[in-house]
Amino acid sequence: MPALPRRAALCLPALLLAARPGRAGSRVPPFPEWIGRTARLKGDNGEARLRLDGDRTGLLAVRFLFVCRPLPVLEWRIAEDGLSLSYRRQSAVFAGRVIAGVARIASGAEALHWIEAQDHMAEFEGFDAPEAARVCG
Repeated sequence: MPALPRRAALCLPALLLAARPGRAGSRVPPFPEWIGRTARLKGDNGEARLRLDGDRTGLLAVRFLFVCRPLPVLEWRIAEDGLSLSYRRQSAVFAGRVIAGVARIASGAEALHWIEAQDHMAEFEGFDAPEAARVCG
């Protein structure tokens, strides 16, 4: 297996890499519909589950270096149009490090545009029960 560049391994969970073209996905609902539910997301290198809680915190479960890591979302904010989410989450590598990011949904889109250290895309695959946020797909 080829080694991942250090920056790629440290900056962002692998799921947020470019989504595969040509796959049918689900229309991404506005972020207010995500509250209290676990969204399944899929990128080229993996899957993640994101839960936004009503108290403006949440949980993001990602596979990082072959281990499932549930990471706290420390705070989130949804824009008035419901199509943009800004958040702060714990780093997958350094627990004391905070990662800031933004996710955007284009109207009628089947994928999310994620911006942390770099731009990425992830497909929306539907919702699971809130408890599913602790496990990787």
